[in-house]
Amino acid sequence: MKTRLINLTMMFLILLTAAACSKDQEDEDSEWARGVDFDGLPRSGAASFTIGDDVYITTGYGTSSTRFTDTWVYDINTSTWSDKANFPGEARNNAVAFSINGKGYVGLGTNGTKMFNDFYEYDPQTDSWQPIAAFPGTARYGAISYVISNVPYVGCGQDIDSQDYNDFYTYNPSSNSWTKVSSTPEKRSFAFSFVINNVAYLGGGTNNGSYVSSFYAFDGQTWTAKEPLSGRTDDYTYDLRRNFPAVFVLGSYGFITGGTYSSVLSSTWRYDPSVDYWTEHDDFTIEGAAARQQAIGFSSNGVGYVVGGRSGSTPFDDTWKFVPQY
Repeated sequence: MKTRLINLTMMFLILLTAAACSKDQEDEDSEWARGVDFDGLPRSGAASFTIGDDVYITTGYGTSSTRFTDTWVYDINTSTWSDKANFPGEARNNAVAFSINGKGYVGLGTNGTKMFNDFYEYDPQTDSWQPIAAFPGTARYGAISYVISNVPYVGCGQDIDSQDYNDFYTYNPSSNSWTKVSSTPEKRSFAFSFVINNVAYLGGGTNNGSYVSSFYAFDGQTWTAKEPLSGRTDDYTYDLRRNFPAVFVLGSYGFITGGTYSSVLSSTWRYDPSVDYWTEHDDFTIEGAAARQQAIGFSSNGVGYVVGGRSGSTPFDDTWKFVPQY
């Protein structure tokens, strides 16, 4: 009886060790790994821009819909966070941001009861903000921004009456002025965009309360329809419709992860513009990670990063790194 008990105990330990090794191997093989936590309070719907090797995060909202104006910078080379001068406008979430000529720009957004059309310029050399010309379109939140050939574009989004937009404007810092340009064919809010080889790609979001499946490329002159995000007719089907995913670009590929489609998502997908095709990668589900929406995404040196976001009423302050396995 004693011998049998010892044998059963040894079998249990072997199985336990094997399971632990399997788990360790699973984590080691995952494309996702834990990074350095964000130093600010947990938040989602923040705005972010990159200048050199520094990534700036500002505004957003946390628990109990608390909005922020604090600004933080992440030094990719040292993996450290530092606080910077506060954003000078009213606290808000779901603003847009971009960077050109070594300066960052943040504007639009909402505080829950009011929509904004103001914009501000950040100078990292002096750690200071100054107002610039207001966005000429309707005040809104959930808009998108991107830069093509050093020209920033801002558009789409939703106003205080839940009306969606498809208008776009460019900003000229030399004249401190905005110019209306070609609208995207379809209105949408809470969409995603990324730029590869000076071509912007726009997808996702909602229009009139329904998830949008259309996906477009824009070269600065013309909008071109690409393969929709759902409803493929070949033997490989997928549905990438979603709001608020985190986005980053690695090499010649665009990546989206998380977001919402009826519920909070954890899936990660890669877009290859050379063949107009999406490929699935590891879900955002390794130990310690949680499915999320409205997170910040950026990339550097072949690594994608996801910071913050939220699931339900819970905001996050963790950072996750993504290294794709092709």
